[in-house]
Amino acid sequence: MKDIKRMERITGHTSPSMHDETLLIRRILDGQTELFRQLAGRYAGQVLRMVARLIPSPEEAEEATQDTLLEAFQSLVRFDAQKASFQTWLMRIAYHTALKHYRQHHKHVAVVEVDQHWLETIPDDETDAVLDNTSADRVALMERAIDTLKPDDQMLLNLYYFDNRPIREIACIMEHEESYLRSRLQWIRKRLAITIKTLESHEEK
Repeated sequence: MKDIKRMERITGHTSPSMHDETLLIRRILDGQTELFRQLAGRYAGQVLRMVARLIPSPEEAEEATQDTLLEAFQSLVRFDAQKASFQTWLMRIAYHTALKHYRQHHKHVAVVEVDQHWLETIPDDETDAVLDNTSADRVALMERAIDTLKPDDQMLLNLYYFDNRPIREIACIMEHEESYLRSRLQWIRKRLAITIKTLESHEEK
């Protein structure tokens, strides 16, 4: 929270209700570049929270946030309000920036081998039963299981389940078809359930 507040101070946070966003962007593109601090300040906290889900280091997360805002400023002329809101467009930049930072600084990913046949055949009700268990032990295993996912799958999981963003918006952020993301979410749920069961079996030995 302190990092988010500090980032909002750096960017000059302003309430969205205080300015018409379209007009503000037009004024920035017309040369009043100092106004970008106001525009960026509205979303700096969201950007930081998003990248921090994948980049736990506060320093790295803040660096990724600054990189996101800088790229947004440099690319603002290419922003098309007909295709996406500024917020969604900015989150797309944040998504790709977070992945870039992760791949540059986090080469090691925990690996848990799972039975591929089990992955293909596990029933939905069994998957739900595993993932709906909120005991302390299961939550700990869930966190470990999420760490075994590829970074883009982790981001999809966070955007959908933790940020409660609609699939249509996520499709714009991640630049994938909605049908693919729905299918991928189902696969991720099954993968997590099996990984949790696999980790449990390893601990019992």
